[in-house]
Amino acid sequence: MSRERIYDTRFVKKGDREGLKFASSKIAEGEVVAFPTETVYGLGADALNEAAVKKIFEAKGRPGDNPLIVHIRDKSQIDELVSEITPVARILIDKFMPGPITVIMPKSDKVPYCVTAGLDTVGVRMPSHPLCNEFLKMCGCPVAAPSANLSGSPSPTTALHVMNDMDGYISAIVDGGECEVGLESTVVDATGDVPVILRPGAVTKEMIDEAVKMDSDYKGQLESGQTPASPGMKYRHYAPTADVEIITLPVTDADIDPESEDLDDDQKQKLFDIASPFILRSQAILKVNPAARIGFFTGREVKVLFSKIGDKILSSHVNFYVYGASGDVEAASHCLFDGLRLLDRQEVDVILAAGFKGDGLEVAYMNRLAKAAGKTGGDVPSHAYEQINKGVAEISLDEFENVFTASLLFVSEDDRNLGAICEGILTDLIRKKGPFCSVDDTKIGAELYVESAGLYAEDGRGPDEYSCDAFFEVTGGNITHHLSKRADVSVFDANDLILTVSDSQAFEVLNSYPELEGRVFSLSSYMASKGLVMKGEGGQIASVAIPDPEGQEYEVYKHTVAALKAWIEILFPYIIKDLGAQRFA
Repeated sequence: MSRERIYDTRFVKKGDREGLKFASSKIAEGEVVAFPTETVYGLGADALNEAAVKKIFEAKGRPGDNPLIVHIRDKSQIDELVSEITPVARILIDKFMPGPITVIMPKSDKVPYCVTAGLDTVGVRMPSHPLCNEFLKMCGCPVAAPSANLSGSPSPTTALHVMNDMDGYISAIVDGGECEVGLESTVVDATGDVPVILRPGAVTKEMIDEAVKMDSDYKGQLESGQTPASPGMKYRHYAPTADVEIITLPVTDADIDPESEDLDDDQKQKLFDIASPFILRSQAILKVNPAARIGFFTGREVKVLFSKIGDKILSSHVNFYVYGASGDVEAASHCLFDGLRLLDRQEVDVILAAGFKGDGLEVAYMNRLAKAAGKTGGDVPSHAYEQINKGVAEISLDEFENVFTASLLFVSEDDRNLGAICEGILTDLIRKKGPFCSVDDTKIGAELYVESAGLYAEDGRGPDEYSCDAFFEVTGGNITHHLSKRADVSVFDANDLILTVSDSQAFEVLNSYPELEGRVFSLSSYMASKGLVMKGEGGQIASVAIPDPEGQEYEVYKHTVAALKAWIEILFPYIIKDLGAQRFA
């Protein structure tokens, strides 16, 4: 199913009453609007308007044989949506609504079959999110909604996640802040005498058993070709583009401070048991592929012990998402989709994610994580990933609570050709791959800058015409505006990371300014510091040597631009991490 960007999507911020009225009016007009719930963000349309519902599938790129959940503002709306409320359904409605539960009942004739994927049952849910309830009340109709993400990608738990996937494809996005639960609702089939959990969630089996005073088994896998009675059962959901591996944590109730200096031997062993599988697995991955990038979805204990190892090469290949204490399944569940999205944005090759043993919420968490790892469900529709990692919607730094700046300096001889080319390439990457946030706090934005200077530059000279033409032909960018400048101590002090084109230039800078040790690298030494060692045909270590093309044929200029572009693209994730930044999800 093709997607077409035809809307000027309105982003409705918290507290914008007129914006909320606008969003609800779009529902009445048969359009699609994203809205917050306590679980994840939903992508809603009038559930009784068949044409409007079809727009949901178009926006998500979602198969039409996957049913939607109908959201209501008041229990009195249930009567028009269903033909029967069984005793079990009545117990679940009375006990858990409003809340993170969807109850499946026989549908009424008013509900179009496009909502239920041709089934004679419908899933009904009454969210507990205050802004969601206000929005649904303004809509004046039941709202059918799946999660507000591109089909196949992790579900969105913030409005900015939705902007990433849906900007231009829907009428509006209502910002209700970060979702409280973070996992989709529990789905329960209540059409019979015994409730059957089709999708685990925050309302657990134990809670349902206590409410209905009877036992129930989880539903097994669907038979081939069968239409699922619930969303999230047929297709492989929640999956980032990176591979996902589950590292099951040892069961421990210990509340241990990993940074404490007063741990006894038993506590140290428990921390080692938590962290060592992540460390050993990442080492094994890098042994096979020294250029691999790895994401960790873990508790803080793993990050603390990882940093204590002091392996700089290993550390440079790893991006962390820390959800809280390692054994806190509530925190892990709340952060799971946000973590998968953020790590995927770092373009990691594999995500090592903490797994849990146990009942209750652990079951719901492992259900979602197993799907992300591709261990259950069928294939994702072929179009599903067409937009993932293609860049996010334009997000202003004003959306962050705070902003810090960081900058990189490229150093060459005269800062005309090589300097201008390097600066232009990295500037373009930053523009295309932004926005950025702090590696330690996604609520803090990062504003990244690039400049270049020459050890023997004459101020104010432009690049060769061949450099400008070659840069445009290879990258599509423009460096005609570049003016050279001399590298001096003030320029060095103004930048957080300094990369020289040649090894000799790095030696010269460090000989003159030894206090810059740790901030100055040549392209070759910077790659080597990340374990990316290049070898020649004879097996000897090779240097990244890119001579200045000045005075050469045009083809030499093109080769120079292409070579620098290739190297800088390889180094980009390491550069932004060393600047204290990461790509915002």
